[in-house]
Amino acid sequence: MKSLLTICVSQIFHFHRHHLKKRLSLMIESVSFCDLKMSKELEEIENEIFTTAWPSETIKQKINNKEFKYWVYKKNDKLVAYLGVQFINDFIEILGIGVIEEYRKNGIAGELMNELLDFFNKSSYLKIILEVRESNDTAKNLYTKLGFNKISKRKNYYKNEDADIYLKEKVYV
Repeated sequence: MKSLLTICVSQIFHFHRHHLKKRLSLMIESVSFCDLKMSKELEEIENEIFTTAWPSETIKQKINNKEFKYWVYKKNDKLVAYLGVQFINDFIEILGIGVIEEYRKNGIAGELMNELLDFFNKSSYLKIILEVRESNDTAKNLYTKLGFNKISKRKNYYKNEDADIYLKEKVYV
């Protein structure tokens, strides 16, 4: 039996996605405490998806200091996607969102973003900001669909490519 101290403390949300190409029973975990095992998994998935990744020790430290928050998507206890954010004053910055290749185009990124938006709507944060590769039309379409607006561009943010900056602000009625 695993000790509670050796696993991540998390909230678990179950999803049964019947309309997926493969029938997947998946779950999202909101990571609020992170041990070395979880931080290594996060580093590994970032390295698999992107060219750079935070070192696992940095991820662990930032989550445990409440500077970062991660939502992870799992299938059969395997990490298949994640969304990482940083809290800065009155806003949330999306640091990264990624889904390993074999699970893409199944709505997983959208599910992770919906978890973030639920958190955002219940929080005192006023804005969410993110950078996305200018060429990443799939991600840009998702952000636009979720109510984000393109507000600017960062020249050469990525190697040989600009970044579009998107923002979502709370609307009070």
